[in-house]
Amino acid sequence: MRTAAVVVSWEGGAVTDRCVTSLLAQDAPPDEVVIVDNASSPAERARLRDVHQGRPGVRLVLLDDNRQFAGGLNAGAAAALEAGADRLLLLNNDIVCAPDALRLLNVALDDWPAAGIAGPRVMDAGDRTHVLSVGERHVVALLCLPRTLLRHRPRTLAPFAASGLMGCATLATRACFEAVGGYAPEIEVYYEDVDFVLRARARGFGVVIEPRAVVFHEGLRGFVGGLTPWAAFLKARNPWLILRRHGGAAAWLAFVPTYTAMLAASAGLWAARGRGDIVRALGRGARAGVAAGLGRAVVPVGAPVREA
Repeated sequence: MRTAAVVVSWEGGAVTDRCVTSLLAQDAPPDEVVIVDNASSPAERARLRDVHQGRPGVRLVLLDDNRQFAGGLNAGAAAALEAGADRLLLLNNDIVCAPDALRLLNVALDDWPAAGIAGPRVMDAGDRTHVLSVGERHVVALLCLPRTLLRHRPRTLAPFAASGLMGCATLATRACFEAVGGYAPEIEVYYEDVDFVLRARARGFGVVIEPRAVVFHEGLRGFVGGLTPWAAFLKARNPWLILRRHGGAAAWLAFVPTYTAMLAASAGLWAARGRGDIVRALGRGARAGVAAGLGRAVVPVGAPVREA
């Protein structure tokens, strides 16, 4: 069983290197680590070549355009599958894997033949006692509720079936990934993992969570904390794309008031913080989301923007 890890990076620097190092240090390491660079600056491209070019077990895929997280994952997965990968460990670049994480995830998939996806326990890299996620409940009508309200809280460390997972670390079988067709490029980033899991479940692939497999993640964002205007736009727009793809009439009826309340609360908090730029971005995202939900074409958001 050949496993490849795909790490998507943009201006990742030492954060990406740390992720790759944790993969190579696994007690059952992946057969290949594919680093996908989403059109970073020439300086970062040169740095990636200096550090990783020719490194045993590591391959660089340098994209000429920024395809966001979804498109970057698809590019890395295509390269890994072409090389014969049977399973894909799909990662944010800020993930650090505990040494036995990949082995435990692979065993979980071996033991759960109906599952096409396995997910770990996700811990906060800034506070390694804080659990971010041990499986999620992906319910279309409730996408905008705070993640903690929909998180599983298992009483044991035994693997269990779930309806979703936090997409910063996902082990998927080749059969599942190919049946789903990869990640939806139009969603770009934020909620692309929800769409992937919902499409996998619709095709008969289950999700298994292995709580003993631990990864550390530092990139968690919510509607009320950690947003840039670029991220705020996407967080406000993309739930509508999930609704359009997966929601029936009942989901629409439940989603609209939940979304409206969450967006209003978030906008109020950011306005109180003096961040009118984020409030405006939330408004633009909501308008774009409603238009997309009603069937209009989705306009790409463009490359990420970093704030000082």
